[in-house]
Amino acid sequence: MYKEYPPDLRLQRLIETYWVADGVIEDSVTQRILPDGCVDIIFDFGSNNNTKQHPTGLPKLVGTMTSLLEISYQPGRVQMMGIRFAPAGITAFTRMPVSGITNQNIELPLAETLFDKSFYERLPDMECMQERIVYINTYFLARMHKLYLPDRQIKHAVSLIQSNNGHLSVWKIAGEVCLSERQFERKFKTTIGISPKAFSNIMRFRFVRRYMEAHPDESMYEIAIACGYHDHSHMNKEFQRLGSFSPSEYAV
Repeated sequence: MYKEYPPDLRLQRLIETYWVADGVIEDSVTQRILPDGCVDIIFDFGSNNNTKQHPTGLPKLVGTMTSLLEISYQPGRVQMMGIRFAPAGITAFTRMPVSGITNQNIELPLAETLFDKSFYERLPDMECMQERIVYINTYFLARMHKLYLPDRQIKHAVSLIQSNNGHLSVWKIAGEVCLSERQFERKFKTTIGISPKAFSNIMRFRFVRRYMEAHPDESMYEIAIACGYHDHSHMNKEFQRLGSFSPSEYAV
């Protein structure tokens, strides 16, 4: 039911993926969404989710998350899709401070909307999710000449954190982007929605999950050391804080 689709190559620096939840479910299910350092826009075209947070055809803005989000669906048809922006990617389309929506799920403000009236009118009437993805790609590409330039220092900082799997210290990253530590933390939080330390923790959390999937035969201690944790206990605390489960539960 859940699938991801890559954006057009020209949009990949701004959009991480399009995701779709589309199908008929017979029993109640819960979708577990883990923090990833990204901002999402979610469209619901007629789902049976018990949160009732997504009016049909209208978008919701989901800010950068620092903990697990769970969405439960009741039996019936589910038709949802989302745009997952790369960290800082949404700032190319809006001047709204990302820090103002951290851990929030809100209606996309009309004053700051990324879409015009015609976009909303056409999208719900399309026959399939793939058609909607093509339409959104085309819509964004037509506006490439109007984009704001994302903060280069923060984009570089994000790249450094991601490429080092969250293991660089904040002071070292600040030095690499030629900012004082205080200036860096303020600009980073405004652009990404969370502090550089919190973002680094999430990138390390993502890395260790991928490592566990690639090395299923290693012990939790071996995984913790290989992924830069001081010990298994430290890794376990981070899993509980960010995902509300233990590394052993994730490995099952």
